[in-house]
Amino acid sequence: MSFSEKDQQLIEEEEKLYYETIELLAEQLPEARSKKIFSNIAARELTSQVVNEWNFEERQPLISDEAVAHKVSDIRKESDNVLEELIAEPYFGRVVTSEDDGREVSFKIGKKSNIEAGIVDWRNGPISGLFFNYKQGEEFFEVINELERSGRIKIRRTYKTDKGILIQIGTEDGMFRRMEQGWVKLESEEEVAAHRSRGINSIEKRLPNILSLITREQFEMITTDPDRPVIIQGSAGSGKTTVALHRLGWLLHKGNSRARAENTRVIVMNKSLQVYVCQTLPSMGVNAVETVTFNSWALSIIRNATGGKAYFKFRELPDFIEKIKFSEGILKAMSRFVDQEKRNSDFAISKEFAAHKALLKIWQDSHLKAIQPRLKDFLHDVGQSDLQEKGKRVALDFVQSLLNAQEDYIGNLFDLLSDKELLTSHLPADPKLEEHLDYLSRLVEKNRGKNHLDYYDMSLMLRLIQLKHGGLPNKEGGIIALDHLVIDEAQDFGPVEFAIMVDAVQDKRHLTIVGDVSQKILFARKFIGWDNILNNLEIKKDDLIQLEVSFRCTVPIMNLARKIEGRNDPIPFGRPGNAITWHRATDQNDYLETLASWTENLLKKDPYKLVALICRYPRQAMELKEELEAMISHEVRVGHRDQFSFEPGVIVSNIHQVKGLEFDAVALIEPSEESYPGKQSESRNMLYVGVTRAEDDLLVIGRNSFSTVFPR
Repeated sequence: MSFSEKDQQLIEEEEKLYYETIELLAEQLPEARSKKIFSNIAARELTSQVVNEWNFEERQPLISDEAVAHKVSDIRKESDNVLEELIAEPYFGRVVTSEDDGREVSFKIGKKSNIEAGIVDWRNGPISGLFFNYKQGEEFFEVINELERSGRIKIRRTYKTDKGILIQIGTEDGMFRRMEQGWVKLESEEEVAAHRSRGINSIEKRLPNILSLITREQFEMITTDPDRPVIIQGSAGSGKTTVALHRLGWLLHKGNSRARAENTRVIVMNKSLQVYVCQTLPSMGVNAVETVTFNSWALSIIRNATGGKAYFKFRELPDFIEKIKFSEGILKAMSRFVDQEKRNSDFAISKEFAAHKALLKIWQDSHLKAIQPRLKDFLHDVGQSDLQEKGKRVALDFVQSLLNAQEDYIGNLFDLLSDKELLTSHLPADPKLEEHLDYLSRLVEKNRGKNHLDYYDMSLMLRLIQLKHGGLPNKEGGIIALDHLVIDEAQDFGPVEFAIMVDAVQDKRHLTIVGDVSQKILFARKFIGWDNILNNLEIKKDDLIQLEVSFRCTVPIMNLARKIEGRNDPIPFGRPGNAITWHRATDQNDYLETLASWTENLLKKDPYKLVALICRYPRQAMELKEELEAMISHEVRVGHRDQFSFEPGVIVSNIHQVKGLEFDAVALIEPSEESYPGKQSESRNMLYVGVTRAEDDLLVIGRNSFSTVFPR
């Protein structure tokens, strides 16, 4: 689209402002680098001073104290690294206000603040709220720095940069994009593509900055009371993960909450989503936050607690065994089991130390402690007691034997899973329950003999450790008590996993939980339901945030997704897009040629698109990669676990690996009735996940009859 002289003037003014900002930032670099050198010296001097002021006994606790670490960190904050980040991407938004007092105020919104360059950190809510909460031309009223400010938003604009070059300007009257031939004004349908994806002929080769896409409603969720849990049920592409990650970024900004980055976690379901989140968080100015899959997090804690003795083996188990191990009933049975273990230890201690009234009282006074720290403390108390040496040795050996028995997590788990009476009293009534428990008991004894653990035992083992310790143990011997926890894809976690995660947070108000029941693909883990989550967190049903509008997918894609869900109501509004392409191949050559041609045409039109070919199984993905490599001119990459690259091109993966991710275009490979049986609810959810990974283009292709889940 051609643009006017007025448009040309706007571009020139924005470029001038942009590069003047770059110059202002660059001018600060020499001083910042000098400060960094001296700050390092100052930090060493501070540490030396601290050490020299205290005697040997007092020295170590002081040196390791967090206050000293934070002080040193504060000294080093003004570094050249921040400036270099800002020079590469100084700001993504700008606001000019016409104030009621006659002033005109201009400021830019970026990932970090820089007063000299007029840049405000997006996490500075009162000021950045003028950008996120209002549109150009709207009247505003805000309290900023305890002062009331009102007026009108004169200018509101968005920007994109790449390696220090301004490549996109978003205005009220349209969007301008830098192409190889120069600046162009985009058509309305191109604007969304330029905003959300890598754009039209974009020179970017990284994940896009999504900060400028935050809506007014999302910003309100992000900046809500830090002592309030945020629970979001949202359809695919509705921005639920965007809100969750940005809320975390806002919470970690100075003054917004007490949460510390190093004591915060993001828990996701799969490795590919972990890669995505790890790449996204730094783009929002969030560093030092650990993103983990639940299983990797669990495994690291278990191996530390067991001294590396626990090894888990994945194998196919009957559905009824999976249902038992992931049930709410086994969670209750486990609590009962641990309580009985406590009573047994209490009885044994009371009997053994009946003649030692002082020690017995110490033991009785500690009844509120979890069993393991209680026994460890009592072991120390016995060692410090005035018992005669011979009697003390006997007493210590006795307490140690009780502690060893409590730390035999593998044996304890086997005992729990073979206790048919206990399990029967907590599991739902079922005519075949006794038969199922007999099978489980035989399986347990077989595993006990080989010292094997099933993969599905991992959550149970972790919960057992948590109950016995009074929390999840950390490597330092303390308890994990997180400042804040983000749980993504909540619908794929069961009661045991939820109990573990909620209890790992110091305060259950400090949770952000997002999910979509339509995207549940791990059916063995029965989702506890949004109502139960709300009840457990003691918040009202009205506080559950529902996000229905998809910002990712076009109207044709979302209408298909709704039909897959079993809904006949089309979406009321959304982003227009291309019709879905359906192709039933006549043979293997037709199948491969059509797929290769579709992929090549997309990348010819825009070489910076990311095209995903999504198979049902990992084996299919590997085979398809080998078949396509010789047929298209672009590299074909396999996306599996942490081997995920989000650079433009072609990626082949499977349905479980792509959940939570998004791509410019998607080809759903061989969605046949065999691979996705219409009678199974899992099929409906997996196909829903598959089609909603696509932002703009969707191809459904196969040689066999398509799944009956698809609408006819």
